[in-house]
Amino acid sequence: MTGKRSMRSWLQALRLRRFGKDERGVAAIEFALVLPIMVLLLLGCFEVPRFVLIYQKIARTSSGVADLVAQADDPITSDQMTDVFSASKMMMQPYDVAANGEVIVSSINNPTGGTGVKITWQVRNGTVTTASKIGVQGATPATLPAGLTPALDEELLIAEVYFNYVPVFKTYIFQGSQLYLVSYTRPRNHNLITPPA
Repeated sequence: MTGKRSMRSWLQALRLRRFGKDERGVAAIEFALVLPIMVLLLLGCFEVPRFVLIYQKIARTSSGVADLVAQADDPITSDQMTDVFSASKMMMQPYDVAANGEVIVSSINNPTGGTGVKITWQVRNGTVTTASKIGVQGATPATLPAGLTPALDEELLIAEVYFNYVPVFKTYIFQGSQLYLVSYTRPRNHNLITPPA
């Protein structure tokens, strides 16, 4: 009986030693450990540059729209605003700002001086309805950067661009977000007090 037990324990010890020395399957185990990290790195190498590219396009679009509106003469027409919004679509290509975002152009004027600063008019284009961070037409603007509050008979043009960024490979970590950029400029020729019509 004791001989059987000692033989059994000796065989188990021998199997355990063989198992410890056996190297079959090591590569598969290492690959299984490294695979999730490699997939995460590959997805990051694709998504991060795409995110940066879209953010740069939004920055160019907001400054381009503000600049185009600033070059207009009073009164700016609705046809001119349609052309500006068409230009914003071209600036954002191949990403569709009309389907996945919104462009809002606001005019802030101070006809009376002092605290008479109001949003004179506001025009928007896009399918994503978002509230302007500047405020609504007829109201006092929410917050403006220091030094940009218009003085008596001055005007400030603001172009806001919203874009719903959706990653190609959605994960539990990042589902997407709404990107926002704003540009401020002053009219080049005359104040654009008359709303586009």
